[in-house]
Amino acid sequence: MSLISKVKERRKERALIIMLSIFFLIIIIFFSSLLVKTNREYQHFQLRIARTEAKLNQAQKEFQQKEIYMSRLLEDPEFLERVVRDRLSYSRPDEVIFKFTNDP
Repeated sequence: MSLISKVKERRKERALIIMLSIFFLIIIIFFSSLLVKTNREYQHFQLRIARTEAKLNQAQKEFQQKEIYMSRLLEDPEFLERVVRDRLSYSRPDEVIFKFTNDP
């Protein structure tokens, strides 16, 4: 082999190494961007899960409070009477209810 052909072979090898390096660099950049995107989505879904669990806990607390309220309505006649009088303005047959407003 002549000196010129050896130089051409080395140049081809260098060009091939450079092209493969660039190719692998592009692949690494591509997959790292996918990894970053996936990590962002994961964090977003974790945040959504936390929010949904907080809403669920709040709904469970409200449900328990309403169950307690309902059981009091069913089991405590004095409480039932007070609620009916306050909310529905009911009265007994011999009572007169006066309502005052705060208008000046």
